[in-house]
Amino acid sequence: MSTTKKAVIFSDGKIKRFEKIVKQQTEEKKQELNRALDNKVDEVFDKKFQQFLKEFKVKKELEDLKKASDQLDTFERQLEDKKRILKDAVKFHSKKVEAICERQGKINGYEHRIHWGYDSDYNDYKTKLENICREELTKQFRKSTKEGQELDKIDNKVNNLLMTLSYPNLVAEEVDLNKALEDGSSMLSIALNPNTLKQISN
Repeated sequence: MSTTKKAVIFSDGKIKRFEKIVKQQTEEKKQELNRALDNKVDEVFDKKFQQFLKEFKVKKELEDLKKASDQLDTFERQLEDKKRILKDAVKFHSKKVEAICERQGKINGYEHRIHWGYDSDYNDYKTKLENICREELTKQFRKSTKEGQELDKIDNKVNNLLMTLSYPNLVAEEVDLNKALEDGSSMLSIALNPNTLKQISN
């Protein structure tokens, strides 16, 4: 008895369903076989890899690269450690400098003029201390030098003049303002001349 065979036609939907079923049924076995293969590779990998590097003619260069990389890593770790140590040292000494400067500032009356700040660096402290030192030297030279005495004399004359101007009933010699403005020094000599202004008694 003969049988008649017909072509079997699967729709796209059926093909996708069969494909999914087949993959699900074989997935577990494939994973097991792949694990077995990986284990076999692991057993010989280290030895075979060294042989591979020799055959690839890159073994020495790769070792040199590893050595250089290790040296760089070590240097960077040491650099970070050194940087941290130095930062801690800067903070420590900065606090000591701040404590001394604040104490001396209170003793000498600088506390309202200068803010120190423990996180300041060397240059910041140095600049502030230079300014204080310059101010103190200027005060000393103002008291002990001819230039300082001249400055005091001028300041005293100006102060006296301004005080005189505040008095009532003052008359002044007539001054040619245009002529005085042509030469600032003339104006200054007029301003500092005690005979320029006189008080009229009541």
